[in-house]
Amino acid sequence: MKTDFNHYLLDIPEETWAYEELAIDGGRAVLPREGRKTTFPNITKEDVLQMLISIQKQPEEVIQEFTDQYRQYVGANYAISTASGTSSLHLALIGAGIEPGDEVILPAFTFIATAQAVVAAKGIPIFADVDPQTYCLDVTQIEKLITPRTKVIMPVHVHGLPANIEAIQQICNQYQLKLVEDASHAHSASINGQLCGSLGDTAGQSLMADKNFPVGGEGGIAFFKKEEDYQRALNFLQDSGIDYDISWIAAAFGISQLERLPYYDAIRQRNAQHLIRTLNQTTLFQGPYIPEGYKHSFNMFRLQINVNLPAFAGIPPYQVKEAIQTILMEEGVFAREWQNVPIPRHLPFINQKGFGNQYPFSLYQEDELPYGLEHFPNTLEMLNTTLAICRELRSPVEYEKLLSYELAFKKLDQNIEKIATFARTLNVQPPYERDARLG
Repeated sequence: MKTDFNHYLLDIPEETWAYEELAIDGGRAVLPREGRKTTFPNITKEDVLQMLISIQKQPEEVIQEFTDQYRQYVGANYAISTASGTSSLHLALIGAGIEPGDEVILPAFTFIATAQAVVAAKGIPIFADVDPQTYCLDVTQIEKLITPRTKVIMPVHVHGLPANIEAIQQICNQYQLKLVEDASHAHSASINGQLCGSLGDTAGQSLMADKNFPVGGEGGIAFFKKEEDYQRALNFLQDSGIDYDISWIAAAFGISQLERLPYYDAIRQRNAQHLIRTLNQTTLFQGPYIPEGYKHSFNMFRLQINVNLPAFAGIPPYQVKEAIQTILMEEGVFAREWQNVPIPRHLPFINQKGFGNQYPFSLYQEDELPYGLEHFPNTLEMLNTTLAICRELRSPVEYEKLLSYELAFKKLDQNIEKIATFARTLNVQPPYERDARLG
């Protein structure tokens, strides 16, 4: 039987490895291929026992038990568990009162489901650029995008770093708009102790398998601050006949996994903070910026590359990034772009095919919507100069594997001239000029 268990025993890495020949030049990889796999989540007898208990109950009872427990953990007033993250975002928008033709302001850098949920609610996504430090919605861009059609501002806590909710809430109050969070990356993330999912009027959150809090497959949950918004979402489900129910099996797994979420969070925090300290001691890399009072959940870890070093003079930044990504992967660190194109340049928003007669895009003249790349310079800069570590750190990574990651970054920091030489040999396009990828 094929097993998920990785039997490979990873050696404790030694600092001297940072001075060895690069793996791409024939040297030893810091992280051997056999030691790169990480198993997540941990499945124990508590999960099996919970399943045996839940199978004796009615499915709706199991789902309600999970929904109540996680709602209380987040600190939200009302919640509906759903079949996916996209459906949770759709319900959050419906609960917020979005009507056909309403505009929703959201960041250009997120997963495509954020914008697709807006279209599913028959709204129009209006994309804003991202903040150059946090990569969340840039609050300075919002007011110029507000029109009489604007109904909702929808920040995304991208990678698990909370967006600037205080500033966004002030704009919402001034223009009488609703604030809908996309908290799909932000399980246990918080601002001054208040968890994402409970910050806005409503919120949607994915619980799929690669999230910090997985339920063993697809799943999601929508949160509501006010009863009237919650009731509006329930009425929509009843009136439309749409079945967004989460599987009771996923809910049962979520009940037992919720008890160990604080443990997963603590290890991820320890590892991420350790890695940030290491990166910030290098010349070549810098860890993510985290405002004071904000708790990042590190569903992903985006690192910045110092492309302005003298060694890289005359080389396009995206070419330096491509060289570093290639060399890092040879060392065993699977660094990636995670989105290579701003969401408005993905096919659904280039083609602007909605529902019947292309509604709601048919409300606008051709090329009227500001979906061109020129509107998102900060997003393009980020795509040119940063890389993300995804599954490799969002699991409860073993300490020796964390040390291996850090050693790989130190090794590259010792070889800046070689990176520059390699980068000059590459012939690549900027990431946003390639076909758009989903993640």
